[in-house]
Amino acid sequence: MANQSKNKPATPAHKAPGRFGRHRLALLHSWRGRDKQWYFFGQQPDEHVRLLVRKHWWFLVQPGLPFAASATVLFIILWAAAQVPAWAPLWYLLELATFLVVLGTGGWFAYRDLISWWYETYIITNKRIIYSRGLLEPTRQQTPIEKVQQVGLDMDDLLGLFLGFGTLHVYLSGGKIQIEEVGNPGTVRDALVGVWEEYKASKPKDAPPPVPKDIELTATLKHLGKPKDVPTLPDADKDLPPLPGADRFIGPRRTFGGFLRIPCNVRYLSGEYTVRYVQRSRYVLWRNLLIPILLLLVAAPLTIAGPEVGFIPAHWQASWWFGMGLIVTGILIAMALIYMNYVDDVYILTNTRIIDIERYFIFFFEKHDETEYKNIRDVKVKIQSILQRVLNIGHVYIETPGSSPDIVMEHVDDPFTLQDEILGIRAHKEKADNIKKENKEKETLHNWFSTIVAKLEDATTSRGTPNLKTMDFLSAMAYAQEYGLDVVVKGEAVDHSEVSPGHVVYQDPPPGTMMEKGSQIEVVLSKRPSPIK
Repeated sequence: MANQSKNKPATPAHKAPGRFGRHRLALLHSWRGRDKQWYFFGQQPDEHVRLLVRKHWWFLVQPGLPFAASATVLFIILWAAAQVPAWAPLWYLLELATFLVVLGTGGWFAYRDLISWWYETYIITNKRIIYSRGLLEPTRQQTPIEKVQQVGLDMDDLLGLFLGFGTLHVYLSGGKIQIEEVGNPGTVRDALVGVWEEYKASKPKDAPPPVPKDIELTATLKHLGKPKDVPTLPDADKDLPPLPGADRFIGPRRTFGGFLRIPCNVRYLSGEYTVRYVQRSRYVLWRNLLIPILLLLVAAPLTIAGPEVGFIPAHWQASWWFGMGLIVTGILIAMALIYMNYVDDVYILTNTRIIDIERYFIFFFEKHDETEYKNIRDVKVKIQSILQRVLNIGHVYIETPGSSPDIVMEHVDDPFTLQDEILGIRAHKEKADNIKKENKEKETLHNWFSTIVAKLEDATTSRGTPNLKTMDFLSAMAYAQEYGLDVVVKGEAVDHSEVSPGHVVYQDPPPGTMMEKGSQIEVVLSKRPSPIK
């Protein structure tokens, strides 16, 4: 069961409006306020609940069967007592015994199952995932949203398919959370992924570094900090049409279910794209179709020729054709399902991970496992028979350590080439990651040096000796006084004709020299040369 809360700022838990007034029982782990929002103890002021998740209600049915059965028996006894009042003593005895059984089974069900189901919750907020369980001895575990790496959905149970429950696999950095038997797992997955994407988008961006005033120095820093081009792999979705829906999450463009064009429930991360789709060998298709084809080759002629050769009496011919028609139709439907299951079992190689997709019943259910290339420990190939060796078909085993799932790519064509391709993508991923790391270091150094140079320029401009050359004496004095310095004339000199008389041709100390306030700058002024006699 999943209850969704609107995206509104949260009120602290001790001040949240609730249905029970200010003094709530401490037995309540979470509650819905008058504003229809969910709250819990320990909630932070800027934290709001996105989803409160419990197990599906179906998991109360089986443990509640004894209570339901005893209640049904009690109802039947009460009805029988009303119908046959002559046996009143017997009915009183049976009613009392059955009532005690109802109390016992009902109390046991409430104590062992109902309370446990109600208090076992996952609270998804904009900051963390909180797992809480227990009434008298409550326990709570929490995981920050920033640790979430991937979210997988598993609905491999036909009953779960029709009732709408499944298992979510939340892969973390250094661990994994399994939210089992949860109702509306797609909604829960979308809420988790949405919170995670909002967290990434909310991280503050770095401010651009200051630009030095020296043009040549700025160009040099820009050249040294120029990032390397990150190599890319082929994009398998480049020639596929985009899926309908502008607001759909980014994922593989390949669809399932033939003409139904059903998109798969795989969300790509930022910068992720499809490198290759891997289909199982056609050997698997023909092997699974062999028996239906043989049955069809037998059933189709019998359907037509049975009455004609006198094998079927005339009065049975209509029934024969009807029955054999149902058999042939069933075989054709089975062949279609076998083909669709073959087509819809796909392995996706992206630039960051490997995804194994299995879709059952065309559009009812999809299961997928995934692992990142960085988690791959080994890639092995196994060919199980001589026939598979001749046909160049085999299994590719992708082994991963820890909590990451292993992936077995069964009955694929040219397995050794596929093994090399997977290892090549992993090497490419490592190379691309190294280049990204180097570019990040370059960016850091560029920002650092740009900041230092800009600061030095500011310090030199505000505290260093100003450049007084070519200024007339009065202007040089005024300009120097802005820096807290004095100007004295050291002498005069005949300078080039382009410097007018009375202008500075030399200064000591030179421009940019660090000086204390009140210090003097000695200047030499130009003078007009004497006429030649």
